[in-house]
Amino acid sequence: MSETPAVRAPRVVVITSMRDVPEAVLQERIRRARDLPPAARARLAVQLRDPELSGRELYQLGLRLRRATLDAGILLLVNDRLDLARILGADGVHLGRRSVSIEDARAFLGARSFVSVACHSIADVVDAASHGADAALLSPIFASPGKGEPIGLEAVQRAREALDRAGFRLPIIALGGVDKTNAAACIEAGAHGVAGIRGDLFATPRFATQG
Repeated sequence: MSETPAVRAPRVVVITSMRDVPEAVLQERIRRARDLPPAARARLAVQLRDPELSGRELYQLGLRLRRATLDAGILLLVNDRLDLARILGADGVHLGRRSVSIEDARAFLGARSFVSVACHSIADVVDAASHGADAALLSPIFASPGKGEPIGLEAVQRAREALDRAGFRLPIIALGGVDKTNAAACIEAGAHGVAGIRGDLFATPRFATQG
């Protein structure tokens, strides 16, 4: 069993994509989030992704986002790159299908490191829980460019039920086509939180203040 992570699973995760949302826009959204109460800001996260960037560009972007998130009291997660997460002092990592194992990630970053996992089926969610993940990003819930057929809100509920049957507790974060218009439906379906690239999800603070 993994140790309790140093941070709690976020309620709202904004995933970076400089191609879709320029850094200036993202930085402004982070600045606006400073108006939220500290407890709410602690449940927000920026997830550094941007695979199109060079190693140098990703590192420099990460430095700027680490400064901004620290100033705002927001979490910073890093996709896949354990080395970059350690250098930046990130709050955790997000692992994809081809990433290292959860166990190896914690061996490198520390036993209390926050680790979320990409999941695309109910079986993936249960498997992530069985290996000690701290959260599952389940996708694509709704239609999203280049992400295939959406699995729908029903998948969130079925995954929640499958976890209950298996005796696991794991926060499910809904991803894929999620925006301000449908985020509430994800929470109602049983998701712990929501994640996205294009929608301004930091403008849904009521989710960040729950529980």
